Amino acid sequence: GQVYWTHDLFAAVWGSPMLIDGKLYLGDEDGDVVIIQEGKTKKVIGEINMGSSVYSTPVPANGVMYISNRNQLYALAEATQAKPAAAPK
Repeated sequence: GQVYWTHDLFAAVWGSPMLIDGKLYLGDEDGDVVIIQEGKTKKVIGEINMGSSVYSTPVPANGVMYISNRNQLYALAEATQAKPAAAPK
């Protein structure tokens, strides 16, 4: 097949890429998770540093992306999905 694009993470990747809702998530040994728009042209949407190595595959469930690094588990929601906490009464 034809190669459309490549992306150098500058670190080892142990987990598999996860594609959900047109976004590709991939973590690396430096603790970075890159988010790339699905398509024939590479478009990096964002990159998040998780604080230590990401050895696992990100897992989506019920509007939340779960990502574990070497010693913590994070539950991340898109800003548009996150609801502000109610003000105390």
